[in-house]
Amino acid sequence: MPTSSLPDVASLLVVAVSARALAAAARRAGYVPLVADFFADDDTRDIAHACRKLDNLKRGIQWKTLEPALEALAEEAPSPLLGAICGAGFEDRTPLLAKIGERWPLLGNDPSVVERVKDPQLFFAALSRLGVQHPRTVTDPVAAGDGWLAKRQGGAGGSHVAATPARRKEAGRIYYQEQIEGRPVSALFVGAGDRACVLGFSEQWAAPTKHSKWRYGGAAQPAELSAELKAHLSEQVVQVAATFGLKGLGSADFLVHGEKAYLLEINPRPGATLDIFDSEADPLLRTHLAAVLEQRLPDGPLGLSEASAAAIVYATEPLSVSQSMVWPEWTADRPNCGDCIDRNRPICTVSARARTKVEAKQLVSERISTVLAACAGQEGGTEWT
Repeated sequence: MPTSSLPDVASLLVVAVSARALAAAARRAGYVPLVADFFADDDTRDIAHACRKLDNLKRGIQWKTLEPALEALAEEAPSPLLGAICGAGFEDRTPLLAKIGERWPLLGNDPSVVERVKDPQLFFAALSRLGVQHPRTVTDPVAAGDGWLAKRQGGAGGSHVAATPARRKEAGRIYYQEQIEGRPVSALFVGAGDRACVLGFSEQWAAPTKHSKWRYGGAAQPAELSAELKAHLSEQVVQVAATFGLKGLGSADFLVHGEKAYLLEINPRPGATLDIFDSEADPLLRTHLAAVLEQRLPDGPLGLSEASAAAIVYATEPLSVSQSMVWPEWTADRPNCGDCIDRNRPICTVSARARTKVEAKQLVSERISTVLAACAGQEGGTEWT
């Protein structure tokens, strides 16, 4: 990448439903994160210079609570404030992005760009014009076939996906998509408006429940793809990103079946795979800012030497976090002492690095079991592996 003129010292407003991963990425990039999210987890508070907890997760991000939180954080900035980076939580409420952009530089995609990418009629029509394969998608429930899926426009995390009959009578921004067999593969990319670069591929998996079959479980890299398919998917991602003028980090979610791939959606923001792709040697937030502020892209994919995986640990029963709970270094998004966590809600994130993706995913699975056992016992001095 050419020489950067990005400041070496600056503060960043970081806001998302859960902002720990973005805050950690900001620290790795050398910046000071000022965080607003719904959890204010123990490690998020350690990472952030200042942290504000937003109210009412069920209602999502609201301006009446977000504005005073961001104003207070901005006043606490210990260095020049570069602007605001927004993670998950704004895909279905772009007017809030516009309000943030009126007060501070918006270090990501413009609200109009996010709106277009998340509009199923505009997005899939564009894919058809570009010749990018995708599942058949409609907004009229009558036109949806048997076995199709219902998805909420701007939804994230998989929990909004349901079998079509469950959503036929639901009001709101729902669209319907043909269900296709395949393994979920995500392409991490960075865009600079009219250009883009794919940084790497990961495989994802679900953590299903009775009422949420497609709930996000975790991700691991590198994805197992042929060189030809990688090149094909990269070409498609670059084409779509340039068509919509995407800026900064984003991800493109595919279903891969053999050598065929179907594009499901674009997430126009830094996403869930930050934990498995980011590193001290090549901080992704600097790549993001260089693309957004200077329209500069890296020379090619990330040169990662290890495989890595990360997964969410969901509570199997309601629990309250006690003072005796000891969290190992391979956990993140650690709840605070006294937090009450309902069944099927996230407890924390676990991660692992290994020689291969299979080994990293297996280690993550073992660590999920270890955390659940420790939460059940909550005995101090637990020996973590």
